[in-house]
Amino acid sequence: MNAEKLFETIKVRDSVTIITPHGSRLKGRAVMPSSGGGWVLNLGGRHGTPGIATPENIAKVRRTEVKR
Repeated sequence: MNAEKLFETIKVRDSVTIITPHGSRLKGRAVMPSSGGGWVLNLGGRHGTPGIATPENIAKVRRTEVKR
């Protein structure tokens, strides 16, 4: 699946892996769409380190099942 289609499938609470400009992979939880056209990610840490997922840096999306 290409990056554009993969990016369009992201929903809130999905686990998203992005690739930084330095080549490292970071995994975070999708929180909300950003005003710049990407997705805001919570990369973890004590204060919830933010990250941005865009079609250019997305590597993987994993669905999170919502328990009711």
